[in-house]
Formats: sequence, C-alpha cells, structure tokens
Amino acid sequence: MRPSRLVAVAALVALVALGACSSSGGHTSATAATSATTAGPSTSRPTSKPAPASLIAWSKLQNPLYGEPDHAVKDPALVAVGGEWVLLFSRVDANRAWRIGIARSRDLAAWSAATTLPRDPDTEGEASPDVVLAPGGTYVVTYQSFVHDRVGAQAKLYARTTTDFRTFSPPVRLLANVLNRPADRLIDPALVYSPAGLLLGFKVGTTDAGSTQHFELARSATGTLAGPWTLVGRPDISVYGDTIENYEFLTIDRQAALLATSNQLDRPQIFRLAGDPTEPAGWLRWSRARELSVPQEPWNPGTGLTGGTFEHANCAFLVGGGVRRGGFSYLVYGDSADLSTFHGAGHARFGIARSTDLVHWSVPPG
Repeated sequence: MRPSRLVAVAALVALVALGACSSSGGHTSATAATSATTAGPSTSRPTSKPAPASLIAWSKLQNPLYGEPDHAVKDPALVAVGGEWVLLFSRVDANRAWRIGIARSRDLAAWSAATTLPRDPDTEGEASPDVVLAPGGTYVVTYQSFVHDRVGAQAKLYARTTTDFRTFSPPVRLLANVLNRPADRLIDPALVYSPAGLLLGFKVGTTDAGSTQHFELARSATGTLAGPWTLVGRPDISVYGDTIENYEFLTIDRQAALLATSNQLDRPQIFRLAGDPTEPAGWLRWSRARELSVPQEPWNPGTGLTGGTFEHANCAFLVGGGVRRGGFSYLVYGDSADLSTFHGAGHARFGIARSTDLVHWSVPPG
C-alpha cells in the first residue's frame, strides 16, 4: 500500500506498447500472539465452515460494493467467518490519518458502521491489511505502520491474531531482528504457511528520488510470528519494468500462486509458483505475470493511465485465497475516478467481480 503517485506517462505508454510485463525466474488465542508452527502441504488461506454469509446472492449485488463519504478506502481483505462477511481495509481521511477499518455484512449489500483495528499510540497509523488462517485455526492479520513508525522512523510490519475480528492480540513486530534501522521502509506484509515454513512477503525501499523498491521474502526459523526471521531473497519478478506490491498468497488448483499489484500502473497480476514449494529458495521463482482484466463500470468514469490519473482494480484481493464458491472466484478491488483528493488516494471505493477461470470477469448486474 502506498499513496498513489503520478507516473511518467510517456515512458509507461511505451512500456504498454511493448507489452513489457515479464518475470524472468526459471522457474492462539485472541489475547496472546500466535505461536502456530508450520504444517500442511499447501498454503493456508481464510476459509470457514458453510454459513449464510458464505453464500453470495450475486443477482442482488451492485457496485460499488463498499465506500464511505468521508474516507478513501484501499487494500481490501474480505473473509467469511462466524456467519458473516468481515471486510478489512486501509482507511484515510482528509487529514491524512490512516487506520485499518473493519466492516461487517450478512449479504455484502448492507454494511455495519466501520470500526478500527486497535491503535498502537506510538505509530502514526496503520494500513495495508492481509489476512491468513494459521494451521491452528486462528486468523492472523498482518499490516504496516503508516505513514511513520515510532519516533518518525519509516514504516514497519506488524501482526495481530484474532478468532472473531472483534478482539485482537497485542501487536507482534515482524522482521525486527533483520530490518530494524529507522531508515528501513517496510510495507505490504503477507504471510503464507507453506511446506517450506512460515514465509513473509513484503516490499522494501522508499519512494525517494534515486531509490529503488523490491519485493522481498523472509522465513521464520521457528515457524512463529516472533521469528527469528531470515531473509530468503528477492523473487525474480518484473512487471512493466518495475516491482510489485500488495501481495496475497493463494492456492489455485492445488498449486501455490500469488496475486499482486504492479508498482507501475497499479494493475492486478497473478503468478504461479515455478520453484520447489518445499524449499524456501523455491519461492523466489515464479511464472510470468498474467494481468487480470476487470470491467470498468460507469461509477468509475476515470480516464488516462491507472496509477497516474485514476485507479481501477487496484490492490485486488481474491476471496478465500483462490477457493471457488459455487464455481466462481470472487475478487474485491479499489476504484477511484481521480487522484486529486485524500492525499493522492482519491475518493476510492470497492468493487467486486467474479470469474470461473480467472481470465474472464463479470461485475454484478446491479
């Protein structure tokens, strides 16, 4: 997650014309930090027992799925738990105050008033939530401090555990043993409980002129959030000549996969794991990017280049980590008709789309 920034339009137009989208790899309780060990032959994503909320009445839905009059909303994570839908998201107001919002719904049509994740008073705010189900059945919410961490330091990564998204554990600092300098800027954390252990994907680097940003991977030596963590490396992924952000690890057709956003143009990309899933280094090798093409609707009349003048299908999240419901995969994402308000985020709202093959997408009939 980052505030949207203007891009070099001419350069990006040239990249699009060249089709420069490539990857060159060869390819628990709710009051204490979780200590679940790694287990299982596949990635673990949020799923729950069948409940009324797990059924999607598609014909009754319409976009935008969710929005707020006085906040921009970004980075959605949607989970079915306890008979209802729980939506976590970044929430920014006109004063640039960032918090993680939580809203609830029984039918994805009517939503509760938003609450917020417990605040750490030593940070400026929180953003970019991701949710994963730990092997013991506890949900883990990862996020970043934002805009700054303690005493003006760059953003750092945290996690809390919960069983109901109402009460949460105290925050656990991630990667504190390896990336702890005030100048280390870490954003967009996403966990995967994999055959190679507990892995953490994140973005490192600043947006300063002359600086570069990278997608990085780390592994917990103990299989717990507390670590200690070791850096595995940087996955060999390039999209539009740049890195990716807003990560979600998936399991699609029993194969590990990754959904992310291109750092240039802010477009959703999906990758398949090309390396050995039982080896940490295997998670550095991925297939070429495949961009998801989601229909743009009249409620978002933005024109120009995404990430430059407007946003469409930004910060996308696959519900259930790739698990199909009634034959469909459901995608939630952020749209903003322009980026002139809310500190470059625009008045962003969420849409939803579905697909039977992750290639052809449709939006609600409403």
